[in-house]
Parts: sequence; C-alpha cells; structure tokens
Amino acid sequence: MRQSLFGKFLLTSALAGLLIFSFVLSQKPVLLHVFADTGCACGEYHAEVTGLVVRNPFRDRSPEETASRFLDDLRSGRCSVDEAVCGYALATHRVSAWQLRNRQDRGNHTELYYKLTKYGVTEPEYRLTGEGLVELTRTGSGWSVIGYSAYF
Repeated sequence: MRQSLFGKFLLTSALAGLLIFSFVLSQKPVLLHVFADTGCACGEYHAEVTGLVVRNPFRDRSPEETASRFLDDLRSGRCSVDEAVCGYALATHRVSAWQLRNRQDRGNHTELYYKLTKYGVTEPEYRLTGEGLVELTRTGSGWSVIGYSAYF
C-alpha cells in the first residue's frame, strides 16, 4: 500500500513538473543562441543572424506568420502596412527569399531577424546573403508589422 502511494506521488510530481517546465519553455521563443559572430563590422544584425540558434518548439508562432505574410507581400510587390515602411521596403529592399534566424520578445514587441535574398538576384552564390529585421507589435486582433530594415 505504501509503495503504491509513493509511486502515485512520484508520477503526479513528475507530471506536474513536466507541465511547469513546458509552460516556462513556452514563454521563451529562443532557448539558446551561442557562437554568434560579434567581431565583424558586417552590419547591425549580423550577431543576431549568426551562430547556433535553438528556437523553442512550443513558442507562439503567430508573430512569425504575420512577418512571413509581410515578406511574401514584398516579394509580390505589395505592402499593406505603414506608408513609410512600404516606401522603404518596395523601393530598394524587396526580398525573394528569407530564413528566420533569431527572435527577441519584449512584452508586446517582437523582433524577428532574418537571412534575406534581395529581389531579382538569381545567382545561387548570393542567396540568403542579406540580413534584416521585421518588428511587430501585438494588437487587439493579433500582430502588426511596425518596422522593417534590411541590407544586402
């Protein structure tokens, strides 16, 4: 009788610990970012897009989905966010491909760092050679892009 109560206690404790651990993990979008190239004068996002980045598989991906729709619109020559952002993006900073590399959350503000390919570039050696940032803020209905910056 005593062993079965102890076994149930251990099982209940392990499940409770797993639930708490999962909740804590879901609050951090990036679990690990190491070996970034910080000694390079390569641009302001270089340290964020280099190194080993381990993203949390339990993170809320809705900001990433919003940013992906924004970048997909840019690739198609459309932009439906702030006029200043659209003017900058469509004039000389359109992209044809992107790869999420890092993410930073600060309350209702999220910064997504990408490796980018400039629109119109067809040579494979220049694929994903640019770097950029998409900034988002949480709104009542989801996420909105509030900033975009890129260099190639």
